[in-house]
Amino acid sequence: MTGGRGVMLILGGLAATLLAIAMVSGWQGANRLQGQGEGMGEVEEAARLFVEAYGTFDFREPTAYRDRLLALSTGDVHAAVAASQVDPTALGQQQTMTTGTVSVQVTAYSDTEATVAATTEQTRRAVDATTGQLREQRLRQHVTCRLVRVEGRWLVAEFRLRSEEPLENTGR
Repeated sequence: MTGGRGVMLILGGLAATLLAIAMVSGWQGANRLQGQGEGMGEVEEAARLFVEAYGTFDFREPTAYRDRLLALSTGDVHAAVAASQVDPTALGQQQTMTTGTVSVQVTAYSDTEATVAATTEQTRRAVDATTGQLREQRLRQHVTCRLVRVEGRWLVAEFRLRSEEPLENTGR
């Protein structure tokens, strides 16, 4: 019986040690993130600006859409936006999209790179080509952005739409 008791004491001591290590690590991580609060706020704001610019379009100002995205991006995203053109169908259907941010959360952060998960709500309006009626669709979107610091500014280097689901279709 004493052998079993000794094993239990060793396992209990090991568990207590692991718990103490986890608590200290969690405290250090929280303090480290708290000290980076201002930088993380800048990342959140840059991501919010990008996802709202990406999801907001007005057929009456098609070049403004591209210009906003170019100013907020770098790398492959910047190159893709620079090479893109507005779809003529969007102009013909008088498409508008407005997007607002529901939440933005930094999921990884360093002095030069960060990853952000964002949730947005988007309203799309367009004239149906066959009926001439205005259609409206509301969506909730979940996106991930990787941002990098370029000359003191946070810019989006990667962007991925993870999912979107309808919120309420007013069907106008």
